[in-house]
Amino acid sequence: MTTTPYHHGSLRQVLLEEGRLLLAERGVAAVTLRELARRASVSHAAPLRHFPDREALLDAIAAKGFDELTAALVSADVHADLHERLSIYSHTHVHFAVANAALMELMFSRDLDPRNGGAAAHSAAKFFSLGARLLGESDPQSLGPLPYLLTGMLEGISSLAARGRLPKDRVEEITSAAVDVMLPAIQNQLPKSHTAGTV
Repeated sequence: MTTTPYHHGSLRQVLLEEGRLLLAERGVAAVTLRELARRASVSHAAPLRHFPDREALLDAIAAKGFDELTAALVSADVHADLHERLSIYSHTHVHFAVANAALMELMFSRDLDPRNGGAAAHSAAKFFSLGARLLGESDPQSLGPLPYLLTGMLEGISSLAARGRLPKDRVEEITSAAVDVMLPAIQNQLPKSHTAGTV
């Protein structure tokens, strides 16, 4: 176990970092405010100044995960070629998910309805909006089947790899195959002007 020193003004960040480490080490059930206070060498009450309860802490960890994933995926938007955009998006998504399996499980187990106002829901909305734009969805609130199909394929690949059912040295190959399968359907959905231009 690594205990991060607490410096004045940084406890919230320390709690988020330690919470994420604990999540990866021992699973979501182990992530408690009491345990994080112990790891940060502060009183049991100190985390309550930043998170009113455990759920608020988990929501903040999930929100940060969505922010990081979205920031990584934005790189797909800078390429003009549709195949390259989809390929970068898909490989980046899978790499992140395999490297952060427990975090991804937490992220997608939250209530992601933005109307409920949670931090994770608002961060997730940006993630979903980026994916919808890539796939030519005009209304992120009323998605067609393609975002679900692509997400299902990418999450399936990630899950197989994380559980050892897909050899790590085949992840790139299988992700590329998923891109090739999805590409024609996406090309048919996108406006013609966007299949060779930016979305």
